Parts: sequence; structure tokens; C-alpha cells
Amino acid sequence: MASEKQPSTQGVNPPASTDSGKASRKKPLLIVAVLMLVEGVAIFFGTKMLTDSAPASADAALVDSHAVAEGGGHGGGHGGDAAKNAPFESEFGEIAVSECRPTNRESGRLVTFRMRVSVLVKEASLEKAKALIESNKARIDDRINYVIRSADPAFLNEPTLETIKRRLKSEFDRLMGDEHLIEEVLIPEMLASAPGL
Repeated sequence: MASEKQPSTQGVNPPASTDSGKASRKKPLLIVAVLMLVEGVAIFFGTKMLTDSAPASADAALVDSHAVAEGGGHGGGHGGDAAKNAPFESEFGEIAVSECRPTNRESGRLVTFRMRVSVLVKEASLEKAKALIESNKARIDDRINYVIRSADPAFLNEPTLETIKRRLKSEFDRLMGDEHLIEEVLIPEMLASAPGL
């Protein structure tokens, strides 16, 4: 008889536990929903506050930094946009070096690149760099082709092409005999094409 009573008491308890099980399942879902709602509202108002106030404070910071650089404190009457761009424009110049079509077979298939290469040079050395680039045109094209032909496909797929730029700068420095003449190599265009693309 004792064995018969146990099943009957177990038969009574399960409905109570399923009701509490449903309630216990709803409670975490309700808490998560409330937290997501609060987070969404916080993100909305946070981004609204940041986007509304950022341009004004950024412009003020630029004006203040240029005014301090010119020695003028907070007086914003002189300079304006010309003062913002003047230091960069007067310090460096760009020289178009080459437009070429090097190839690469390192990935197992022939890939041809259409690319433009330029260099960034200090304004004081601009004429010297132009003369060296003009007198070494074929050698520069050869070095560009060498770097691209021997490049690992991973380097050719880098978003900023940092490794290719670094290798080209090294080749240009060696070719021109001056490590400090070229500040940076720029690759404004590099388009790949292969059979079947």
C-alpha cells in the first residue's frame, strides 16, 4: 500500500510544478526584455546627445588649437579654413611616380594589377625628388613590378597595402640613394584582374 500512495502523491504534484515552471520560464524572459528596452533607450539618447553636440565642440577645438598655434588665444577672426589646411599643404607635396600593370603568380594563377603609385615628399625636397624620379623612370617601374611579382597574396589583399607600401619605399630609397627623401608611398589605385574574373 505504501507503494500505491507514492504514485498518487506524485500525480498531484506535477501540475503544480508545471505552473511554477511556466512562471519561472517567463520571469527571465521578462527581465531580458526589460533590460533590452532600457539598453535601447539608453543607446538612442546617448547617440543623439553625442551627435548633436560633437560637431560644435570639434569645430571649437580646431579653432582653439589653430589660434593657440598662431599665438592668438581665442580670437577667431583671422585664418579660418586656410589656417587649418596650410600646415599640411606647405609641408608635403605629392609626386605621381608610375602607372603600371604588374603581374603576380604567387597564388597559383596569373593576376594582373592596374595600379598608380605616388610618393609624399617634403616640400623642400620636391624638385630634387621630381628630378630623381624622372631620371629613374624605367628602374622605378622595374622595382614596382618586382615587388608585386614577388608579393605574397595576403599582402596584396591587405586593406591599407601597408606591406607593399613599405617594400616599395625600401626599393625607392635604395634606388634614389636617400632614405629620408620619400616620406610615404601612396597607392591611390590598385585593381586586380585575372582570367575568369
